[in-house]
Order: sequence, then structure tokens, then C-alpha cells
Amino acid sequence: MSPPPQPNRLAILTVLRTSDVTKPRPNLFVSIVTRVVVCVVVLGAGILVAVVLTATGPTAARVEGGAAAAKIRVLRAPRIPVARRWTGYGTIRSLDTATIPSEVVSTVDSIPGDIEAGVAVEAGRLIAELRPFDFLEQLAVIDEQRSEVDAEIDRLKTESEILVRRREIAARELEIITEDLARVRSAADRGAAVEREVDSVEQRLLAARRAVVGLDELGSLLPVRRAAADARRDGLLASRRLAEEQVDRCTVVAPFDGVLSDLLVGIGEQVAVGSPIARIVGPDRLELVLRIPASCRGRVVPGDRVVIRRTVTADPIDAVIARVSPIDDATTRTMTVYVEIDGSDGRIVPGLFVSGTVHEADRQVRSVVPRRSIRHQRVLLVEDERIRSMPVEPLFGFDRTVDESGLEDRQWMVLAEPLPENARIVLDASRSLPEGILIESRLVGEDSDSEETGP
Repeated sequence: MSPPPQPNRLAILTVLRTSDVTKPRPNLFVSIVTRVVVCVVVLGAGILVAVVLTATGPTAARVEGGAAAAKIRVLRAPRIPVARRWTGYGTIRSLDTATIPSEVVSTVDSIPGDIEAGVAVEAGRLIAELRPFDFLEQLAVIDEQRSEVDAEIDRLKTESEILVRRREIAARELEIITEDLARVRSAADRGAAVEREVDSVEQRLLAARRAVVGLDELGSLLPVRRAAADARRDGLLASRRLAEEQVDRCTVVAPFDGVLSDLLVGIGEQVAVGSPIARIVGPDRLELVLRIPASCRGRVVPGDRVVIRRTVTADPIDAVIARVSPIDDATTRTMTVYVEIDGSDGRIVPGLFVSGTVHEADRQVRSVVPRRSIRHQRVLLVEDERIRSMPVEPLFGFDRTVDESGLEDRQWMVLAEPLPENARIVLDASRSLPEGILIESRLVGEDSDSEETGP
């Protein structure tokens, strides 16, 4: 059988093109209008739903306190001038402290029996005795050398006296020979003397002159020899003073009044120059190295008041800043101030870790509230006899009564931002008072102030 005939390709393309031409194209304008209408309808429906929900939403009901409103004590928050405070921590150290070192190389020979750690000592009291044998022997050698030099100086003095007399004799001899030479020459001129006699006298004159020159030379050397001997003598005297000082250094004494905090050597121990022997602390003049936030740089100056606390319950100690360090600690972001303290009462001792609060000299008027009025960083304001909770930022606290409040509370907090003018706050924030509840306020200090009621 023969295969079926294939359709003509040209005929198929012609049919397809004819169908595309005859198919109607959609209207572009109608499509755009339809889409816009749909969007407007959707937006309108959303707005309508929002309006309906807002209009039909429930209104917050005001909480009433029941048939009888609770009686609550309130306080008109005072505004008083207060100095900003900065709290830091530090360690007490003594201004009078010394580690007594050995000033010689020696051996500990003896220690008094009553010298122990914790014993009060006075200035000059014996702490330890070192063996002075080597230095005593050195003194003996120096004394012998000094005796030799003194003998040499005496000999030079004697030589000087003898040399003066010899010089006088030689000078007289020179004069006689000079006169004799003049007579011999006169006789030779008259023919009474020969030339040999003249030469003999001239030789004697030259010998006398040489003797005078030699004596003058010896006389000029004597001061030099005397100066050298004096220098050796002065050197020996200096060495002797040093040896005497070394002997004195073998006696170790307390440099000032204080308490022996530690004895670091025992009898028979070898000590070198600089080896510590004992440590003494003066408990009266103390200093606190206090680290406070570096942000108070420029606000805290010498003379500002500092309140020091050993523990929470201990009585505070008042002091003032003596010095301020010019360098901040970049690691801890703190600055250091130095506070001098009188430790004569014994309440604080060196090495004690304490807290200190620095009071700036500049005072600003700020709102203060009792510590018990703050709960979870909020206070309860009373407005139109209803409760409103308000967030606050406590800046710092202080421990004293505020006369303007009429309360005996000693724990108060200073707020960073002031409260509204004549604001009244609930005195005790520990009570559960819903916001908006109606109360009957009792202002502290007024006749109506009485016991609180309610929940």
C-alpha cells in the first residue's frame, strides 16, 4: 500500500495566519478601568472595617474603690537643694608606713624578747641588733693608719723647723764666703794673693750657694708633702666616719611611733643591703585610695566632702578629698581621689576595703522621695484622688531626714527628673493600688493624716 499523502505545509501556515487575524483583541482601556475599580473597592472595605472596629471597641472602665474609697497617706514631694553624689570603693592605707631594710651586710645577732608583730613601738626603740664585728675591725685598722699619718705630719713639721735653721746657717755662711772672696780679690789686685787662692774662695762660694739652693728646694717640697699627708688623714677620717656609721646601722630601731606589723628576720639569719627586717605602720594618719566613675572628672575637686562606710550598719565617717589623680583608668573607667582620714579612734585600719560617697560642692534643686515610695522604678502619683503610675529614674540616695517632708524617714532617693509641681505621691509603694483607682488621700502633716485603710 502506498503511504497517505502529506498535507501541504504552505496550506497549514496560511490557515494559522488567517485564524490569528480573525481572533478579536481585548480592549486595553476596559482592563485598566476594571483593575482600578477592584483596588478602590478593596481599600474602601479595609477602611470601613477599621472604622467599625474603632467605633465598636470597648471603653476602659474607671476602677472604683468600692463603696468606700481607701484612705492612703500621700506626701507632697519636696524639692530641696542637694549635691550630686558619686559612690566608689577603695582600700585604706597608712600614710606613715615603713619597711625597715638592712643597710649593711651582716648577721642578725639579737632581737629583744618583747619585739613581736602587733606590738606598739616608739620612735628609736630597738628592733634588732646586727653583728658589728667586721666594722669594728675596720675602725681599728683606720685608727692605726691614721696614727701613721699623724706621725708623718709631725715629722714634716720637725723637718720644716730644722730646715729653717739650716737655711739661716747656710745664708750666713754664704755671706761670709762672699766677704772673704772680696778680700782675696782685693789682695790679689795688690799682689798679696795669687790666682789659686781666688779660685779656691770662689769654689767655696759656689758650694755655699748650692747648699742654699738645695735647702730652698727642700723647703718648697715640704708644703706639698704636708698637703699629701693632710689629704690622707682627711680620707682616713672620712673612712672612719663611714665605719662608725656602719656600726650604728647594725642597731635597727623604729623610725617613728607606730605598730610593728611584721618581723621578717630571725636570730642568726644573714641579711644583705636592702633586705627587709621589719614593717611598721602608723595607725593615726590614714588615706583612702577611692575609685569613682570617670564621668565626674571636673566636678569633683579637693575639699569635697566624702562619707565613708565600713559596712552597711556601721556609722559613717566624714572626711574630705585631699588630692585628685590626673589620670583615668581606661580599663575600669574610673578616676582616683585620695582622702585623708584620722584613724586615732580605731574605727578603721589599714587594708580595710570600704565604700565612699563623694558629695559635690555644687548644689542643685531636685525632687526627692522616700525610698519606700519607689517600686520597680515607678512612683504612684495622686491626681484628682486617683492613682497614676509614673516611671522615675533614681539618681542617688542619701541617709538623713528631710525637714521639709515632715517625715522621720532617713532613706531618701534623688530623682534625675523633677516631679510635677506640687505633685503628691503615695508614701508606701508596696501597697497594691491599680492605676485609676479612686482613693481618699491623707496628706502627711495635716490634721486629716491618719492610719491607712483599704487593700
